[in-house]
Amino acid sequence: MIACMTLLRTPVARRDVVIAAILSILGLLLMWENVARLTDDIPPTADERGFIEYGGILPVELAIPLFLLITAPLLWRRTAPVTAVGIALVGLVVNELLIGTELLRCGVVLPTVFLFAFAAGAQLDGRGTYLGLALALTLMAVDIFVTFGVTMTAVFAAMTVGFWGIGRVIRSRHRLAEQLTLRTAELREVRDESARLEIAGDRARLSRELDELLQRRLGELARLADDGARPNDPAAATAMLVEIETESRRTLEQMRDLVGVLRDDCENAPIAPQPTLTQLEALLVHAKGADTRLQVEGDPRVLPPGVELAAYRIVEHLLAALEDAPGVVVRVHFGDDALGLTVSGPARRRAKPAIELARQRVQLHRGTLAATTRAGRTEAVASLPLLVGA
Repeated sequence: MIACMTLLRTPVARRDVVIAAILSILGLLLMWENVARLTDDIPPTADERGFIEYGGILPVELAIPLFLLITAPLLWRRTAPVTAVGIALVGLVVNELLIGTELLRCGVVLPTVFLFAFAAGAQLDGRGTYLGLALALTLMAVDIFVTFGVTMTAVFAAMTVGFWGIGRVIRSRHRLAEQLTLRTAELREVRDESARLEIAGDRARLSRELDELLQRRLGELARLADDGARPNDPAAATAMLVEIETESRRTLEQMRDLVGVLRDDCENAPIAPQPTLTQLEALLVHAKGADTRLQVEGDPRVLPPGVELAAYRIVEHLLAALEDAPGVVVRVHFGDDALGLTVSGPARRRAKPAIELARQRVQLHRGTLAATTRAGRTEAVASLPLLVGA
């Protein structure tokens, strides 16, 4: 009883509802036809009586609703294959014992058996899959043997095992695909970690080289300064100062190159000035093409560098959340106490990471960002406060 109640609370897939409904309706129609034929005055033939005959305790008309005990469990063939086929087997036995074997049911029972066998092979592993196969074979035998005898039972048993084998092959392919996906994710993580370690090693090496360069260059400059401190030869002192200046500039350039690499975790260290809102139009054309539109509202003015850079990056992140298609619109509103940014366009399937990056930028400046997706379009509205003296 507890198992049946648990089964009723198990979620049912729409596909299983359709399959169970089709076979149930077909089975009820066939049972109604058989009942109508057996309730006529014509005596049943030998085929209608079956190879083995059971009692017929209840009226044959009850075979119509009782047949649902066999097909209804198809609703749970994937979520609980063993329990479902077990209930179907009990339902068939009830039909055979209480109604009798004069009603042919193989036209619907056999597809039901094959579906249960396939589900047992595709959904279960270990003992569960073999138990599901055994119950499916028993369900088939109870119906076919009492109707057609040993030979046909053996034929349909082979077919049942065949459907179970197909399910096992599909199960194996699914597990292989899951393992490949997991392995790919692990390899990606290892690759990323290796790249991070390689970058960290390069940065450590560059740091050591910078330290060695400073020690060497400072020593050379100190030596040159000592040599140029002799007052008896002004011309030599002047030449020495010129050499000190030249070496100092060379040292400064080398330090700038090394520090520029160390300051950036990316492959290409930025050497251009920080972008501002005046470069938004170029960003739109570069990111989404010439069909994008930029709208500026309010009183455009120069904003604090931090706000301008943050606004530029926020628009850049939000553009990454849109498809590369016409219809992208960016609106910049210069308010008295806040800068408003609105980015809208065709929605991209995996837009959440880019929107989260923009949200983090907004939160750093204590602003707000709201993103919505309707009818295939994403719209993100951000607001950055303009603090006095920022």
